[in-house]
Amino acid sequence: MKKNKHMSKVVNRDILNQVLLHFGCSLNNSTVAPLGNGLINQTYLVRNINAVFVLQCINKNVFKSPEQVIDNAELINEHLLTKKSLNNYPLESISQLLNNDKSPMVIINGDYWRAIQYIPNCYTVESVTTTEQAQQVGTAFAQFTAALSDFPAESLAEIIPDFHNLSFRIKQLRAAINKDGVNRLDSCQSIVDFCLAQHDFINEVATITSQLPIHVTHNDTKINNLLFSSNTKKPIAVIDLDTCMPGYLMHDFGDMVRTCCSNLPEDGKNIDDMSVRMDIFTALINAYIVSFGDKMTSLEQESLIIGAQLLPLMIGVRFLTDYLDGDNYFHVDHHEHNLDRAKNQMHLYKLLNANKAELANMINQPVQTEEATV
Repeated sequence: MKKNKHMSKVVNRDILNQVLLHFGCSLNNSTVAPLGNGLINQTYLVRNINAVFVLQCINKNVFKSPEQVIDNAELINEHLLTKKSLNNYPLESISQLLNNDKSPMVIINGDYWRAIQYIPNCYTVESVTTTEQAQQVGTAFAQFTAALSDFPAESLAEIIPDFHNLSFRIKQLRAAINKDGVNRLDSCQSIVDFCLAQHDFINEVATITSQLPIHVTHNDTKINNLLFSSNTKKPIAVIDLDTCMPGYLMHDFGDMVRTCCSNLPEDGKNIDDMSVRMDIFTALINAYIVSFGDKMTSLEQESLIIGAQLLPLMIGVRFLTDYLDGDNYFHVDHHEHNLDRAKNQMHLYKLLNANKAELANMINQPVQTEEATV
Protein backbone atom coordinates (compact mmCIF):
# COMPACT_ATOMS: atom_id res chain seq x y z
CA MET A 1 0.00 0.00 0.00
CA LYS A 2 1.10 3.54 -0.70
CA LYS A 3 0.88 6.59 1.47
CA ASN A 4 -1.84 9.17 0.94
CA LYS A 5 -0.55 12.45 2.31
CA HIS A 6 3.13 12.15 1.53
CA MET A 7 3.13 11.92 -2.28
CA SER A 8 6.26 12.90 -4.15
CA LYS A 9 6.57 16.50 -5.21
CA VAL A 10 7.85 17.55 -8.62
CA VAL A 11 11.62 17.90 -8.47
CA ASN A 12 13.22 21.21 -9.34
CA ARG A 13 15.31 20.81 -12.50
CA ASP A 14 18.26 22.60 -10.96
CA ILE A 15 18.28 20.18 -8.04
CA LEU A 16 17.93 17.21 -10.39
CA ASN A 17 20.88 18.48 -12.40
CA GLN A 18 22.96 18.88 -9.24
CA VAL A 19 22.25 15.27 -8.35
CA LEU A 20 23.12 14.03 -11.84
CA LEU A 21 26.44 15.86 -11.75
CA HIS A 22 27.41 13.69 -8.78
CA PHE A 23 27.02 10.67 -11.06
CA GLY A 24 29.01 12.08 -13.95
CA CYS A 25 26.19 13.36 -16.15
CA SER A 26 23.72 16.23 -16.43
CA LEU A 27 20.40 17.22 -17.92
CA ASN A 28 22.29 18.47 -20.97
CA ASN A 29 23.46 15.01 -21.98
CA SER A 30 20.78 12.78 -20.43
CA THR A 31 17.11 12.04 -20.76
CA VAL A 32 15.27 11.70 -17.46
CA ALA A 33 11.78 10.17 -17.23
CA PRO A 34 9.58 9.11 -14.28
CA LEU A 35 9.74 5.37 -13.65
CA GLY A 36 7.05 3.16 -12.11
CA ASN A 37 3.76 4.02 -10.44
CA GLY A 38 4.86 4.23 -6.81
CA LEU A 39 3.79 7.22 -4.72
CA ILE A 40 6.43 7.04 -2.00
CA ASN A 41 9.89 7.61 -3.49
CA GLN A 42 10.59 9.79 -6.52
CA THR A 43 12.02 7.43 -9.12
CA TYR A 44 13.43 8.21 -12.57
CA LEU A 45 15.09 6.37 -15.45
CA VAL A 46 18.20 8.19 -16.62
CA ARG A 47 19.66 7.51 -20.07
CA ASN A 48 22.74 8.95 -21.71
CA ILE A 49 25.38 7.83 -24.16
CA ASN A 50 27.47 6.26 -21.40
CA ALA A 51 24.97 4.70 -19.04
CA VAL A 52 21.41 3.82 -18.11
CA PHE A 53 20.47 3.83 -14.43
CA VAL A 54 17.62 4.39 -12.00
CA LEU A 55 17.72 7.58 -9.93
CA GLN A 56 15.71 7.78 -6.74
CA CYS A 57 14.98 10.32 -4.01
CA ILE A 58 13.94 8.61 -0.77
CA ASN A 59 10.82 9.99 0.89
CA LYS A 60 11.80 11.26 4.34
CA ASN A 61 8.17 11.35 5.48
CA VAL A 62 7.94 7.59 5.10
CA PHE A 63 11.53 6.60 5.91
CA LYS A 64 12.63 8.77 8.81
CA SER A 65 16.30 7.84 8.38
CA PRO A 66 16.94 7.55 4.62
CA GLU A 67 20.61 6.85 5.15
CA GLN A 68 19.63 3.63 6.95
CA VAL A 69 17.63 2.50 3.91
CA ILE A 70 20.68 3.07 1.72
CA ASP A 71 23.11 1.49 4.19
CA ASN A 72 20.92 -1.61 4.61
CA ALA A 73 20.65 -2.08 0.85
CA GLU A 74 24.42 -1.69 0.50
CA LEU A 75 25.13 -4.38 3.09
CA ILE A 76 22.56 -6.77 1.59
CA ASN A 77 23.77 -6.30 -1.97
CA GLU A 78 27.40 -6.83 -1.00
CA HIS A 79 26.49 -10.11 0.66
CA LEU A 80 24.40 -11.29 -2.29
CA LEU A 81 27.15 -10.40 -4.76
CA THR A 82 29.57 -12.53 -2.76
CA LYS A 83 27.09 -15.41 -2.72
CA LYS A 84 26.56 -15.08 -6.46
CA SER A 85 30.31 -15.14 -7.11
CA LEU A 86 30.37 -18.49 -5.27
CA ASN A 87 27.36 -19.77 -7.29
CA ASN A 88 25.26 -19.76 -4.13
CA TYR A 89 22.66 -17.25 -5.34
CA PRO A 90 20.89 -17.76 -8.70
CA LEU A 91 19.31 -14.30 -8.98
CA GLU A 92 20.82 -10.92 -9.80
CA SER A 93 21.73 -8.47 -7.05
CA ILE A 94 20.74 -4.95 -8.08
CA SER A 95 23.51 -2.73 -6.79
CA GLN A 96 23.48 0.90 -5.75
CA LEU A 97 25.95 2.86 -7.85
CA LEU A 98 28.75 4.90 -6.31
CA ASN A 99 28.89 8.60 -7.06
CA ASN A 100 31.98 10.74 -7.76
CA ASP A 101 32.79 10.67 -4.04
CA LYS A 102 32.64 6.85 -3.96
CA SER A 103 29.45 6.99 -1.87
CA PRO A 104 26.07 5.38 -2.63
CA MET A 105 24.20 8.49 -1.50
CA VAL A 106 23.96 12.14 -2.48
CA ILE A 107 22.46 14.70 -0.09
CA ILE A 108 21.05 17.85 -1.67
CA ASN A 109 19.06 20.33 0.44
CA GLY A 110 18.51 17.63 3.04
CA ASP A 111 17.10 15.11 0.54
CA TYR A 112 18.76 11.72 0.05
CA TRP A 113 19.35 10.47 -3.49
CA ARG A 114 20.80 7.26 -4.86
CA ALA A 115 21.45 5.66 -8.23
CA ILE A 116 20.52 2.02 -8.77
CA GLN A 117 21.70 -0.45 -11.39
CA TYR A 118 19.28 -0.82 -14.31
CA ILE A 119 18.63 -4.29 -15.72
CA PRO A 120 17.39 -4.23 -19.34
CA ASN A 121 14.97 -6.62 -21.04
CA CYS A 122 12.83 -7.27 -18.01
CA TYR A 123 9.32 -6.55 -16.73
CA THR A 124 7.17 -6.71 -13.62
CA VAL A 125 3.87 -8.53 -12.95
CA GLU A 126 1.13 -6.94 -10.85
CA SER A 127 -0.76 -10.00 -9.58
CA VAL A 128 -0.54 -13.78 -9.38
CA THR A 129 -2.94 -15.57 -11.69
CA THR A 130 -1.38 -19.05 -12.09
CA THR A 131 0.25 -21.70 -9.92
CA GLU A 132 3.42 -21.29 -11.97
CA GLN A 133 3.62 -17.63 -10.94
CA ALA A 134 2.96 -18.62 -7.32
CA GLN A 135 5.84 -21.10 -7.48
CA GLN A 136 8.06 -18.37 -8.92
CA VAL A 137 7.14 -15.98 -6.10
CA GLY A 138 7.76 -18.56 -3.38
CA THR A 139 11.02 -19.70 -4.95
CA ALA A 140 12.50 -16.26 -5.60
CA PHE A 141 11.80 -14.82 -2.16
CA ALA A 142 13.03 -18.03 -0.50
CA GLN A 143 16.25 -17.86 -2.52
CA PHE A 144 16.69 -14.24 -1.50
CA THR A 145 16.25 -14.83 2.23
CA ALA A 146 18.10 -18.16 2.26
CA ALA A 147 21.12 -16.51 0.66
CA LEU A 148 21.08 -14.03 3.56
CA SER A 149 20.64 -16.71 6.22
CA ASP A 150 24.30 -16.42 7.25
CA PHE A 151 24.22 -12.61 7.22
CA PRO A 152 24.12 -11.00 10.70
CA ALA A 153 20.57 -9.64 10.61
CA GLU A 154 21.17 -7.61 13.75
CA SER A 155 23.63 -5.44 11.80
CA LEU A 156 20.73 -4.01 9.76
CA ALA A 157 18.81 -0.99 10.95
CA GLU A 158 15.15 -1.49 11.85
CA ILE A 159 13.75 0.78 9.15
CA ILE A 160 10.19 0.87 10.52
CA PRO A 161 10.10 -0.11 14.22
CA ASP A 162 7.32 -2.57 15.21
CA PHE A 163 6.29 -2.92 11.56
CA HIS A 164 4.99 -6.47 12.09
CA ASN A 165 4.36 -6.30 15.85
CA LEU A 166 0.70 -7.34 16.24
CA SER A 167 0.50 -6.25 19.89
CA PHE A 168 1.76 -2.80 18.89
CA ARG A 169 -0.81 -2.57 16.07
CA ILE A 170 -3.60 -3.50 18.51
CA LYS A 171 -2.31 -0.78 20.85
CA GLN A 172 -2.54 1.72 17.98
CA LEU A 173 -6.09 0.55 17.29
CA ARG A 174 -7.11 1.02 20.93
CA ALA A 175 -5.71 4.56 20.85
CA ALA A 176 -7.73 5.33 17.71
CA ILE A 177 -10.86 3.86 19.32
CA ASN A 178 -10.44 5.95 22.46
CA LYS A 179 -9.88 9.11 20.44
CA ASP A 180 -12.50 8.50 17.72
CA GLY A 181 -11.36 11.80 16.26
CA VAL A 182 -13.66 11.79 13.23
CA ASN A 183 -16.67 10.10 14.87
CA ARG A 184 -16.48 6.85 12.90
CA LEU A 185 -16.54 4.31 15.73
CA ASP A 186 -20.30 3.72 15.53
CA SER A 187 -19.98 2.70 11.87
CA CYS A 188 -17.43 -0.04 12.59
CA GLN A 189 -18.11 -1.19 16.16
CA SER A 190 -18.68 -4.83 15.21
CA ILE A 191 -15.36 -5.19 13.38
CA VAL A 192 -13.60 -3.33 16.20
CA ASP A 193 -15.05 -5.82 18.68
CA PHE A 194 -13.87 -8.71 16.49
CA CYS A 195 -10.30 -7.40 16.36
CA LEU A 196 -10.10 -6.88 20.10
CA ALA A 197 -11.47 -10.39 20.72
CA GLN A 198 -8.53 -12.17 19.02
CA HIS A 199 -6.72 -12.76 22.33
CA ASP A 200 -5.93 -16.43 21.69
CA PHE A 201 -4.36 -15.78 18.31
CA ILE A 202 -2.41 -12.76 19.60
CA ASN A 203 -1.01 -14.97 22.38
CA GLU A 204 -0.20 -17.73 19.87
CA VAL A 205 1.77 -15.25 17.77
CA ALA A 206 3.64 -13.95 20.80
CA THR A 207 4.52 -17.49 21.93
CA ILE A 208 5.91 -18.69 18.62
CA THR A 209 7.84 -15.52 17.81
CA SER A 210 9.70 -15.86 21.10
CA GLN A 211 11.11 -19.16 19.78
CA LEU A 212 11.90 -18.26 16.16
CA PRO A 213 15.32 -17.26 14.78
CA ILE A 214 15.75 -13.83 13.25
CA HIS A 215 16.40 -13.53 9.50
CA VAL A 216 16.87 -10.72 7.04
CA THR A 217 13.32 -10.41 5.70
CA HIS A 218 12.05 -8.43 2.73
CA ASN A 219 8.70 -7.41 4.29
CA ASP A 220 6.99 -6.59 0.99
CA THR A 221 6.86 -9.94 -0.81
CA LYS A 222 4.41 -9.10 -3.57
CA ILE A 223 4.97 -10.42 -7.07
CA ASN A 224 5.51 -6.87 -8.36
CA ASN A 225 8.72 -6.75 -6.32
CA LEU A 226 10.26 -9.29 -8.67
CA LEU A 227 11.87 -8.51 -12.02
CA PHE A 228 11.10 -11.05 -14.75
CA SER A 229 13.31 -11.74 -17.75
CA SER A 230 11.69 -10.85 -21.07
CA ASN A 231 13.47 -13.85 -22.60
CA THR A 232 12.89 -16.63 -20.07
CA LYS A 233 9.75 -15.23 -18.37
CA LYS A 234 11.33 -16.20 -15.06
CA PRO A 235 12.32 -14.03 -12.08
CA ILE A 236 15.83 -12.63 -12.32
CA ALA A 237 15.94 -10.28 -9.31
CA VAL A 238 14.24 -9.30 -6.07
CA ILE A 239 13.75 -5.53 -6.00
CA ASP A 240 12.67 -2.78 -3.56
CA LEU A 241 14.83 -3.52 -0.54
CA ASP A 242 13.61 -0.43 1.33
CA THR A 243 11.82 -2.42 4.04
CA CYS A 244 14.45 -5.13 4.45
CA MET A 245 15.26 -5.54 8.13
CA PRO A 246 15.45 -8.20 10.85
CA GLY A 247 12.29 -10.30 11.02
CA TYR A 248 10.68 -13.73 10.84
CA LEU A 249 10.07 -15.97 7.84
CA MET A 250 6.39 -16.20 8.68
CA HIS A 251 6.02 -12.46 8.00
CA ASP A 252 7.35 -12.72 4.45
CA PHE A 253 5.33 -15.85 3.74
CA GLY A 254 2.19 -14.34 5.25
CA ASP A 255 2.51 -11.32 2.98
CA MET A 256 2.73 -13.65 -0.04
CA VAL A 257 -0.45 -15.40 1.03
CA ARG A 258 -2.25 -12.14 1.73
CA THR A 259 -1.43 -10.70 -1.69
CA CYS A 260 -1.67 -13.86 -3.78
CA CYS A 261 -4.28 -16.23 -2.40
CA SER A 262 -7.57 -14.36 -2.20
CA ASN A 263 -9.84 -14.42 -5.25
CA LEU A 264 -10.73 -10.77 -4.50
CA PRO A 265 -8.61 -7.61 -4.43
CA GLU A 266 -7.91 -6.32 -0.93
CA ASP A 267 -10.64 -3.67 -1.26
CA GLY A 268 -13.24 -5.98 -2.81
CA LYS A 269 -16.61 -5.43 -1.13
CA ASN A 270 -18.35 -8.69 -2.01
CA ILE A 271 -16.62 -10.57 0.76
CA ASP A 272 -19.31 -13.26 0.93
CA ASP A 273 -17.89 -14.43 -2.41
CA MET A 274 -14.32 -14.52 -1.11
CA SER A 275 -12.39 -17.78 -1.25
CA VAL A 276 -8.82 -18.86 -0.71
CA ARG A 277 -7.17 -20.14 -3.87
CA MET A 278 -5.81 -23.35 -2.43
CA ASP A 279 -3.82 -24.25 -5.53
CA ILE A 280 -1.97 -20.95 -5.22
CA PHE A 281 -1.41 -21.46 -1.48
CA THR A 282 -0.02 -24.95 -2.02
CA ALA A 283 2.32 -23.77 -4.77
CA LEU A 284 3.56 -20.92 -2.59
CA ILE A 285 4.26 -22.94 0.55
CA ASN A 286 5.88 -25.87 -1.22
CA ALA A 287 8.10 -23.63 -3.35
CA TYR A 288 9.08 -21.54 -0.33
CA ILE A 289 9.99 -24.53 1.86
CA VAL A 290 11.78 -26.50 -0.88
CA SER A 291 13.76 -23.49 -2.11
CA PHE A 292 14.76 -22.51 1.41
CA GLY A 293 16.12 -26.00 2.03
CA ASP A 294 17.67 -27.07 5.32
CA LYS A 295 18.11 -23.48 6.45
CA MET A 296 14.47 -23.50 7.62
CA THR A 297 13.72 -25.25 10.91
CA SER A 298 10.66 -27.43 11.48
CA LEU A 299 9.25 -24.80 13.85
CA GLU A 300 9.68 -22.16 11.16
CA GLN A 301 7.76 -24.39 8.75
CA GLU A 302 4.93 -24.61 11.27
CA SER A 303 5.05 -20.84 11.78
CA LEU A 304 4.26 -20.22 8.11
CA ILE A 305 0.64 -21.19 8.75
CA ILE A 306 0.45 -18.68 11.59
CA GLY A 307 2.04 -16.07 9.33
CA ALA A 308 -0.60 -16.74 6.67
CA GLN A 309 -3.28 -15.76 9.19
CA LEU A 310 -1.27 -13.02 10.86
CA LEU A 311 -0.62 -10.71 7.90
CA PRO A 312 -4.28 -10.32 6.82
CA LEU A 313 -5.26 -9.66 10.44
CA MET A 314 -2.42 -7.19 10.95
CA ILE A 315 -3.06 -5.17 7.79
CA GLY A 316 -6.78 -5.32 8.54
CA VAL A 317 -6.10 -3.78 11.96
CA ARG A 318 -3.98 -1.10 10.29
CA PHE A 319 -6.71 -0.29 7.76
CA LEU A 320 -9.26 -0.06 10.55
CA THR A 321 -6.99 2.15 12.65
CA ASP A 322 -6.46 4.50 9.71
CA TYR A 323 -10.21 4.61 9.06
CA LEU A 324 -10.84 5.65 12.68
CA ASP A 325 -8.02 8.21 12.45
CA GLY A 326 -9.47 9.87 9.35
CA ASP A 327 -7.42 8.21 6.60
CA ASN A 328 -4.09 9.79 7.41
CA TYR A 329 -1.84 6.93 6.26
CA PHE A 330 -3.15 4.85 3.36
CA HIS A 331 -4.27 6.25 0.03
CA VAL A 332 -8.07 6.20 -0.22
CA ASP A 333 -10.42 6.68 -3.17
CA HIS A 334 -13.60 7.16 -1.17
CA HIS A 335 -14.91 7.79 2.35
CA GLU A 336 -15.13 4.12 3.44
CA HIS A 337 -12.21 2.74 1.43
CA ASN A 338 -10.15 1.80 4.49
CA LEU A 339 -13.19 0.26 6.17
CA ASP A 340 -13.85 -1.85 3.07
CA ARG A 341 -10.23 -2.99 3.13
CA ALA A 342 -10.41 -3.80 6.82
CA LYS A 343 -13.55 -5.91 6.36
CA ASN A 344 -11.96 -7.66 3.38
CA GLN A 345 -8.74 -8.57 5.20
CA MET A 346 -10.58 -9.64 8.35
CA HIS A 347 -12.70 -11.98 6.26
CA LEU A 348 -9.59 -13.44 4.65
CA TYR A 349 -8.15 -13.95 8.14
CA LYS A 350 -11.34 -15.75 9.18
CA LEU A 351 -11.18 -18.08 6.15
CA LEU A 352 -7.53 -18.90 6.73
CA ASN A 353 -8.07 -19.38 10.46
CA ALA A 354 -11.05 -21.68 9.90
CA ASN A 355 -9.00 -23.86 7.54
CA LYS A 356 -5.62 -23.76 9.26
CA ALA A 357 -5.52 -27.53 9.78
CA GLU A 358 -6.05 -28.14 6.07
CA LEU A 359 -3.44 -25.52 5.23
CA ALA A 360 -0.92 -27.14 7.56
CA ASN A 361 -1.45 -30.49 5.84
CA MET A 362 -0.33 -28.94 2.56
CA ILE A 363 3.23 -28.51 3.71
CA ASN A 364 5.40 -30.68 1.45
CA GLN A 365 2.36 -32.01 -0.42
CA PRO A 366 2.38 -32.14 -4.24
CA VAL A 367 1.29 -28.94 -5.92
CA GLN A 368 -2.23 -29.23 -7.29
CA THR A 369 -2.80 -27.94 -10.81
CA GLU A 370 -6.55 -27.76 -10.61
CA GLU A 371 -7.99 -24.71 -8.85
CA ALA A 372 -9.64 -25.41 -5.52
CA THR A 373 -11.15 -23.03 -3.01
CA VAL A 374 -12.27 -22.93 0.59
